[in-house]
Amino acid sequence: MTCLQPMSVCLEAEQAATSNSNGKVDREPDYRPTANTEQQQLTLPPEQVHTTMWAMAETYFRQAQKQYNDMQPLDTPNDSCQANIIAGLSCLYGVLRLCESPKAQTRHFGTSIILSADTEARTRLRIAQVLAEWGVQGPHKDSNNTKEEGEENESEEERQLQRALLVVPKTDNYAATKYAIIAAQCRLLRRRREMNWAEQRLKATIVDAQQRRQYRWTQFFTLELSNMYFTNGNHRSALAVLQAATQQAQQNTDKIGNVTMAVQQLGMLVQMRNWVSASTLAGTLVSLMTDPELISVPQLRTRFWTLNSAAAAMRGDIANAQEICGWAREALKEWQECFASQIAEGRAADNGATFLVTNSKESASGSSLRIHGSSYYEAHVWVMLVSAQVLRGDDYYERVSGFLRLALEGITRGEANGLIKQLLPLKIYVLLRIVDINLSALFISEAKGALDRVMSYLASHDCHDNSLWRDCRDAVALRWAMYKHRIGDFDEAIEAYRCVARQKCSDDLCYSARVNLAVLYLSKSDPTDEDLEYVRQLLILLEKEMENTPGSELDKIRGALLQLVQGMGSKEPVKAKTYLLGCLRLCNEAAEATLQGWTLCLLGTMVLSTGQYEQAMKMCAASQSIAQCANDPLQNAAAIGILSKIEHAVGDPERCAQLMQVDKRLLQQFNAQIIDDATNKSLH
Repeated sequence: MTCLQPMSVCLEAEQAATSNSNGKVDREPDYRPTANTEQQQLTLPPEQVHTTMWAMAETYFRQAQKQYNDMQPLDTPNDSCQANIIAGLSCLYGVLRLCESPKAQTRHFGTSIILSADTEARTRLRIAQVLAEWGVQGPHKDSNNTKEEGEENESEEERQLQRALLVVPKTDNYAATKYAIIAAQCRLLRRRREMNWAEQRLKATIVDAQQRRQYRWTQFFTLELSNMYFTNGNHRSALAVLQAATQQAQQNTDKIGNVTMAVQQLGMLVQMRNWVSASTLAGTLVSLMTDPELISVPQLRTRFWTLNSAAAAMRGDIANAQEICGWAREALKEWQECFASQIAEGRAADNGATFLVTNSKESASGSSLRIHGSSYYEAHVWVMLVSAQVLRGDDYYERVSGFLRLALEGITRGEANGLIKQLLPLKIYVLLRIVDINLSALFISEAKGALDRVMSYLASHDCHDNSLWRDCRDAVALRWAMYKHRIGDFDEAIEAYRCVARQKCSDDLCYSARVNLAVLYLSKSDPTDEDLEYVRQLLILLEKEMENTPGSELDKIRGALLQLVQGMGSKEPVKAKTYLLGCLRLCNEAAEATLQGWTLCLLGTMVLSTGQYEQAMKMCAASQSIAQCANDPLQNAAAIGILSKIEHAVGDPERCAQLMQVDKRLLQQFNAQIIDDATNKSLH
């Protein structure tokens, strides 16, 4: 499964920083006043003029953010949205005009206003943040600037940050403002791909913050540095940085800081598919999840339990994964209650993505740390996806479908709250899982409907930004091939499988495409020599991919698929039976019922040809039982068809006739689904 994205961080200031609602923050901490424009009066003391202008600017920015969130994926920011940004910037530049002179006259008050250097630094920081987020040129650009607009924005952003760093007071009382400016400069360097400079600046700032005992800022820049390393593929350095920060937090008896760093590390290990290390790390954190300091942070606990459940499932510990996933749903329920309280109090502008890292020793740890992770709606979807992933046993289809429906309901609620663009990749992933489960259960029309929805979303999004299509096209192509395979359109299925198998895409997708290609060729009644040679080449590739496996749940399933293909392709009965028995063993270990059922069918057919009727009957009866639990009429029909042959061979024609009637009915049911799907397609 796809894991949650690494969390980004922001520091708590006088006013909560707003998020771009995609689960990550694209700007640095906002140092803005808590002035409420609805409560401000026109007759303000002169010293409060700049706070009023700050609040007016934030009102414009919030309105622009709301307009942006309400847009469809195909839309681009309109003139009204841009006008709000420029109006907000005008307010901030107005504050700078007050800062240009130690004593600035105002036409409204006729008195002198003295603005602090910290006020000027915060204002310049906020201007730089807005320019970085929105890419809108400020109303006061240099007249001699002839660069392209994007470069103009970066040039103005850099100028404001440099001026801000020059004017900010040097005392520790203003360290938070200074570090916020440095954080913005580091992100500017990263956008420019000046990674070496960004790395050096982050490392130096981590040391400086630690020497000043600004531990929350140390953690902030540690997360920034580790995210930069991880994004650039330097996973070892990313984990080492987090490990050092975790040890520092433990020395300071900072439990919540320790857990924050460790959970970020856990997320990276899950993304790296290092399931053993992830589960080991999670085991050291379980006892901390009931600590009083963590009880108040359901967002962090929800993330931890979700990642822990995914890691346990991929190690094959399904029972433990199911129990852990129950705790994730409990934490999500607590988050929901917290989120509802925030909505009632008007504090949920970021859709529940923000939480504070603070504790009783805050005086020794510097400012509190504000975390922007996944929004509540994104976390809801991930918990439901993992819940579906770890399910096994009876009523599998109904229970998995139920969790996937809950995931879609969470996406619908998130879209209603302005997360249309941010939730689109998750929506596509959930729909692809719905395609999988319906193809497995032979609900062809439902699978085709979900696949059509995916194609529709990607087609509309592609006109605006084709990055999502590039990320999803191989996953969609694989499902299209599987759909064609299921309905018997083998030529198109082969073409689509081959397209995915030769792409440099996810290893999982290539592996699945190659296995399905081999099965399809071997299932032909008269495979040609060319077909068999192609299967032989596929087997070489599959065996090569299985050479170095860490023994995870996923690799057990891969190994089972490989042995299935080897068994189908072997011309020696003893070897074929050995391969299939090996496949059956791995299916049992991985609790993979569908593959187990088909393997039993193949084994039943094999032992039937040797006259071992009783053993063949047991295998096919077990396969039929699995098919009935999974609501798979095709596998059920295959098992019953073999059972009818067994009854005929042992001399029970009446029982044979009964089984053949059942087999015929199941095949008619499957064919009816195919015909209905074809009819719906022609009408469409």
